[in-house]
Amino acid sequence: MNWKEEQAQFWAWINHPQDLSKDAEKIASLLAPHRHIGQAQALSIYNNAYHQRLVDVSSALFPVLYHTLGQELYTQLWLSYMAAYPPRNGPIHRVGEHLHTFLRQHPKFASLPAAADIVQLESHLNYLFDKADEPAYSLADLQALPQDDWAAMRWQAKQDWALLYSPFDLEKYWRQMQEFIAQEGEPGHSNFAIEALEQDSAGQPNYLVLRQAQRMHFQWIRPELATFLQCIEQQQDFAHICTSLAEAYPAHDIPALSLQLLLRAIELELLCAASAKVAREALS
Repeated sequence: MNWKEEQAQFWAWINHPQDLSKDAEKIASLLAPHRHIGQAQALSIYNNAYHQRLVDVSSALFPVLYHTLGQELYTQLWLSYMAAYPPRNGPIHRVGEHLHTFLRQHPKFASLPAAADIVQLESHLNYLFDKADEPAYSLADLQALPQDDWAAMRWQAKQDWALLYSPFDLEKYWRQMQEFIAQEGEPGHSNFAIEALEQDSAGQPNYLVLRQAQRMHFQWIRPELATFLQCIEQQQDFAHICTSLAEAYPAHDIPALSLQLLLRAIELELLCAASAKVAREALS
């Protein structure tokens, strides 16, 4: 076995939680003897320490989940997760990139109220923060857009925001949990719980996660804005956006509503300045 193969084997032994006693003979053939314990036992200690360090790092990436579940249950979740999705090279925030999928499908952890929604939100907060900075489409850009170009205009979504759905009041729970963390409350022992929203949007996105001034935020949004932003993500032109809004909200004044939503998206800096170029290319 050459050096590269030995390195690959060593990584296979430590990159996910496992019982190394079954490979004791192979481990002994590759690793130097330890003075007091067998090579497999020594490697198991390294394996456990490596994954406990990743658990500690992840608790900084998912602080609300950590303080919701508590140390013991949170550690169980992450050890199970890393056994299914071993860590790989890349930015540290990617260590939890499959956690939402894993938790939703797990026979035990999937039953935890709102846990998957908390994971999805904190994943967005981590992932979107590192997205590239893009100049935002401005009100001046809109004012400079010829009236005849509006119908064919396709605004391009910036990369630093996302939509999500949750039937829970994440905003209220986040405020409570941030105060709990600031007061150094013991993880898993808060005296409050997450509450269901009074009005459920039936699976339609009802939260907007975004980066503003190099800080991450999220907020509850109305269904009309969610529909508008979904159309933007789908690269619909303005004429089709108005049609989508009319179909979803027939009782509204669609010209006024569509303009109001467009201005709100500009105010939140959700549209990319490159949209102007997209529109000109589409019309040429």
